Amino acid sequence: MEAVLSFHCRRFCATFPPMKRLFIVRHGKAQPQGGGSDFDRPLSAQGEADAHALGQWTAEAREPGAPLCVSPALRTSSTAQCLVDVWEEPSSHIQFEEQAYLASDRAWLGWINAWPDAHDNGWIVGHNPGLSELVERLTDQPIWLPTCGLAEITLHVDAWAEAFAGTGRLRGLFTPKSAMKP
Repeated sequence: MEAVLSFHCRRFCATFPPMKRLFIVRHGKAQPQGGGSDFDRPLSAQGEADAHALGQWTAEAREPGAPLCVSPALRTSSTAQCLVDVWEEPSSHIQFEEQAYLASDRAWLGWINAWPDAHDNGWIVGHNPGLSELVERLTDQPIWLPTCGLAEITLHVDAWAEAFAGTGRLRGLFTPKSAMKP
């Protein structure tokens, strides 16, 4: 019996290779810049509502304690705060990456590669064009994330350090408009 189970396990594992799930979130819609800096722009009322809707839509997919890497800009930190509020997680789960404001896809990938492998999913909240370019780098599919858009990517890797160009598959795309569909 043990040999049969071992055979089935090898066959199953070959069919479904180990994977990580990456959730890439663009910040919610921000208020116009006005006289302040772009970095300090707050979410608009619509951006806040969309971020709460995103949190509800993704609550079941969230692995408690999984990496949540966030740009320190006000609109991204507010989006992340909306998510953890809905997920009923402490704000301390938000990991601010000081260099993530307008970071490139390569910079984001470097931070992802450094994540511990204890969790099989991870989240980032940041800005375009870097996030849309990251989706394209990982999946070879060009997309443009709208505000409060989320791309879910399956990475066919054992470890976060193994994620690189072409190792992912776009599994789903959430937009605020898609959340309103019946």
